[in-house]
Formats: sequence, structure tokens, C-alpha cells
Amino acid sequence: MNIKTSALALTMILSMSSFTLQAAPQATAARDTVSYFINPSIVRQNIEGWGVSLCWWARMCGEWDDNKIDQLVTWMVSPTGLNYRIFRYNIGGGDDPQNRNCTPHHMGDGKGLRAEMEGFKDFSGDSYHWDRDAGQRKIMLKIKEKRPDAIFEAFSNSCPYYMTYSGCVSGNDNAGSDNLRPEYYDEFAHYLVDVCKHYKDEYGIEFRTLEPFNESMSNYWGRNGGQEGCHFDAASQVNFIKVLSPILKESGLSTVISASDETSVGQSVAAFQEYQNKNILSLVGQWNTHTYGASNKDRARISCLSYQNKIPLWMSEVGSGGSGLAGNLALAQKLIDDVRYIQPIAWIDWQYVEEWNDQWCTVKGSFSGQTFERVKNYYVRQHCSRFIRTGYDIVESLNANSLAAVNQARDSLVIVIVNEGSEITHNIDLSCFYDFPQKSKISVYRTTDVNSCSKISSFKLLGSRFVITLPEKSIITAVLPVKSPQPGIDFSDPDQQYLIIPRYENNRAVSASSAGGNVTVEDINLNDENQIWTITAKSGKYVFENGSGLKITAHRSSNSTSLTAETGTSSEQSFYIDAIDPVHYKISSSNQRTYSFDLVGESASAGNRVGLWEYNASSAPVHRQWMILPLPKKNNPADAIENVWQENDSFETTGNEIISVFDMSGRCVYEGNQFSPSSQSFTPGIYILKRGRLVKKIEIKP
Repeated sequence: MNIKTSALALTMILSMSSFTLQAAPQATAARDTVSYFINPSIVRQNIEGWGVSLCWWARMCGEWDDNKIDQLVTWMVSPTGLNYRIFRYNIGGGDDPQNRNCTPHHMGDGKGLRAEMEGFKDFSGDSYHWDRDAGQRKIMLKIKEKRPDAIFEAFSNSCPYYMTYSGCVSGNDNAGSDNLRPEYYDEFAHYLVDVCKHYKDEYGIEFRTLEPFNESMSNYWGRNGGQEGCHFDAASQVNFIKVLSPILKESGLSTVISASDETSVGQSVAAFQEYQNKNILSLVGQWNTHTYGASNKDRARISCLSYQNKIPLWMSEVGSGGSGLAGNLALAQKLIDDVRYIQPIAWIDWQYVEEWNDQWCTVKGSFSGQTFERVKNYYVRQHCSRFIRTGYDIVESLNANSLAAVNQARDSLVIVIVNEGSEITHNIDLSCFYDFPQKSKISVYRTTDVNSCSKISSFKLLGSRFVITLPEKSIITAVLPVKSPQPGIDFSDPDQQYLIIPRYENNRAVSASSAGGNVTVEDINLNDENQIWTITAKSGKYVFENGSGLKITAHRSSNSTSLTAETGTSSEQSFYIDAIDPVHYKISSSNQRTYSFDLVGESASAGNRVGLWEYNASSAPVHRQWMILPLPKKNNPADAIENVWQENDSFETTGNEIISVFDMSGRCVYEGNQFSPSSQSFTPGIYILKRGRLVKKIEIKP
């Protein structure tokens, strides 16, 4: 039976599949509600794990009673605790025992006496004192016992004092100058490798990576400072790695070099490019960056450089001050930004146990009193580390305060949402998923001033929409057993619609609003046809046309690098689409792929123009890289399965889903969990039935 659907009913059904993302508020939308979707076909990265540095808390806590050490480590590594599996062991340099060049216990005036690390040698030519650093070693061995899949990295804050210019392990007299004497490069390299080899031979711990630097381009490290620290110019880092690499390879260890742990992502980019220019990236097996200073643009740049050079990337250290839960949530938001834009495979905390406050740690305690307790930050961190596990894919969630991941079987979705402000409702479209569960199968956890990763039931599953309200200053994690399609984009589908999003500003999308006008980036609004694009294949290239019928056309001459929006086919132009990584693309106009879509002036501000400029891959041109994000498909009743329903037919939902039935005038005539024509006394005729993503056109006969 071929039943024609009225235009009014078609419009009604299409409107049921639309939603708005945070921008351009609608007259009926509450100010405290944001709506967006999650698309599991876009995989940002696969998570290797979460972790923490052992420096310096482990040196102190390793001297505690065994039962307290056991409890402390259990909280850290248990799958129902923090679920950490990555740990950074600090190879101490060791200050001069005679304090000939520094004030005794000068670190006590800075980071505390906990920062006084023991070196394994007291002078050049000394024998190794392997009994030293017993506390940190004991913690590491307990971790290995409780977490057999643990990953360990060895890192150095400073070489031993006798190798330095100043004779002090906290830095040079000029904190912006190198402190390791070049004549000791070889000896320091052997020192680091010998420590790694000792732990492999004696304890069966083989460090995956060895990091010889820590925030070395900064000017923090000076004589009589608060911790071990050693400045290395980028050129000095290159020279030292050239010495270290062959020594490490000759050791027989499988350990590889990681670098360069700069304090800011901008410095990390500068160091990476120096390594690139000096052709030593092949000597580096992993890139580490800290994010104490970070813009999303720099995050995207280090991600781009790492991926195009096939080097694994870690966010290897960060912490944050602040006050109370607000400070904890600020760090959680930084975590989301790091994971979204850096795309690291691991994210690692700075401190686990701290005495001074409850911000730079997840457990607060007294090193001398052996007392300790989990603080609110512990539960905030759990929201990611406990539920987004090793092997999970980070997928695209079109909201800056959220993080989404799917498991390896692709039958479970984890959503983490941070709310630093007032009460807000998140209305999340999950129509890119399928097989929606009963509400009772969904688990939601919340941390507030009064909750600590506590299970809650105050959420809704309305068809394919997950709706949850976050109270003021809170974080939630939702675990939903839904199925995900396989990752990837098929540009051959003519019915698929897309957003084109700048790499380092996921709140904007490419838009065109008038024929002959500029192409710009604007705040995302999924009800704006100017931002919704179809991509049509044409002779190996693609035509971009938005919902207003405007096609992108490139103009390039000596005085024009613009993109404009045109109608019709006479000026139609097609473009190449080339993958930069699994998420991002460059869109080019010429056969040589030379000129590509470009954020003019590298600005992603709303209203800024999109132009065309030369693409230079070596410079990590993230302002010329784009996420092409498929939208959830709208259900079209003209393509729906046609069903003839008899009087005794019935249709039930699973769990909390809602069935909606509309007559052909667009009026909702039924909404509930079970649809039966006889029990609801429907007048015979044609109706539209909707349940989640399912839309059926039905005829009810007497």
C-alpha cells in the first residue's frame, strides 16, 4: 500500500527530530537548559589510562605502617576507587650532603622537606647506594602487586648536584640558564639508565619510558629553590637526547625516551618543533606535556604535531589551586579540555597525597602522623578515571562541559558533565546510538557539596533523549548500556548532513547566509539551515551545499583569498577532503591540495571569515583543520516502513521509552508506553507513530 504523507505531517515529524545547541535561544527554551548530541562515529582517541606522579608523596608515605600503605594504594588503584594504572617514578638527583653550595634543607622553605630527594650517588665515581629512596620504592612495589597491568615511567627533575654548574640540584644562579654541565652529559645519561636497569633486574619493574627533563624551558629553577629542578634550553635537550639514546639502546631495556614535559603547552610545541628541526624525533618514543598553561589552540597544535609524526602523547602532569569544590571542578573542566583538544592517550595527576590543602591532591594527610582521608577532589576525579576505563574511545560530545566515551564492545556509553555554575539541565540527543535500555539499567553518579560520587535516580530517558539536571557546582557521570555504530564517516551518503567545525573551537561552525556573501564561523545552532551542510561527491572531489541552497565557492587571486556562498550550478565548485587524523580534515581547492579552508587571522570568534590560504603541514596549521561532524539523521516518514494495523494489534515500548502517535493534521493523539488501536479507540485512518528513532507510518483499519 502506497500512502502519501501530507506536507504538514512531514514537517511535524522533521521538527520532532530537531534540537538546538546552546546558541540562539528559542522563545520556548529555558535559559538553564542546553541541548546537544553525541556521535560515536567520531573517535578522538583511545584511552590507555589515568594516573599520578609518585613524586614526592610516595617518598613520605612509603615510611608508613604496612596496613596504611595497603589502604592508601588500594584507594588509588582499585577499579572502584580512582582506577589509576599509570605512575611516574622520580629518579632523585640528590643534593650535596655537605651543603657546600646551598643552604641546608632549603627545600623546606618551598615545597617542604618531602621534596628532599635522595640521590643514588654522592660524587662522581661513587658506588650506587641502592638502599636509598626506600619509601618511594615500597609504594611502587605495592602498586605492582595490586595492579599487575600498571605502567611505570621514570623521570628526572635534576641531575645529581656534582654534575651542575651551581652545585645545587634546585637550579642555576640564573634560573633561566642550563644547570647540567655538558661534560657530564654522558655520566648523567648512564646514571638514569643504570637506575632503570636496577629496577628491572632487582624488582621486575621495567619502565616503559624514561623522561630526562621536567619543565626545563621554564625559568623556575634556581639555587636554594623549593625542589629539584634543572633548566635545559631546547637545543640542550636535543644534544642530551643524542647522548642518552644510544646508551639506553645498549642497555638491553625496552624502555624508550619520553620528552619534554614542559610546563605550558605553548612551550611544548616550541620544544617539539626544535626536535623536529634537528631531526631527532626518531629518538623519542613518547611526547609528554603539562598543561599548567594551555590554550585550546596550543592543545590542538601539540596534538597535530604528535599525530603527524606518529608519536604517542600523554598529558603527564597538572594540578590546580582554588578553593573547595569550585577549585576541584575547575580542574575537572581543564581535564575535559585537555582530553578533547590534546587527544592524549593518558591523563596524569600531579599529587595523590598532600598536607597543605585539599586542592593539589585527592587524599589529604599528615606525613608524620600517618593520618589520611579522601577529599572531595578524589570523588570528582573518579567521575572520569573510574568509569572511562583502559581501551575506551573518547567520542564526540557537542558540548564544552561534557566528555563522552564508549567501551571496546561499543555497547556502553559513559557521559561526564561538569557544572561550575548555577543549576542547569542537559538535554542530550542519543539518536546516533540504538538499543536503548530500560531506565533501571542506567547508572548515574553525582558529586556536590553533599554527595560524593553517589548514585542517583533523578534523570529521564525520553525516547532517544537523556535528560538530567545538574545542581549548582556539581559533576555527574552517566553509564548507559546503548549500542554504538562503528567509527568513521561515509561521505558517499547524499542524505547525510554535517557541521564543519574549527579544530580548536567546537562551539562554532561554518555558515553562509546570503548569495555572494562571505563564509563565516558562527555559534552553533542546529536549527539554522545556513550551518547544515550536505557533501556531494563529484569526480573525486566534493560540493558543499547548505540548507539554504548556498554552495561554497573559492576565489583566489593576488588580492583575494575568500570563500563565498553561491546559488545554482554555474559557479559550483568542488573541493578535496583529506584526513589529518581520525577526527580532522583539511578541505582544499586545488589538485595539489595547496590552498585550504582557513580561519582568517587564525580567529575562531563568531562572525569571523573563512578564507583560503596555503597549507603548510610542518607548522601544525590547526586554523586550517576542521572536524566534519555528521548530524543525527532525521526520520523521514516518506521512507518509513508502512504497516497495516488490525484491531487486536499492539505495540509496547521497552523500559522508559515513550510512544507518540500523531494524526495527519500534526495533532498528538496518544502518548504513552503501550499502543493498541482497540484499547485507545482510534478512528480508522492514517497515523504517524514515533518511538525514539523509530518512525512508522500506519493505517488503522476497523
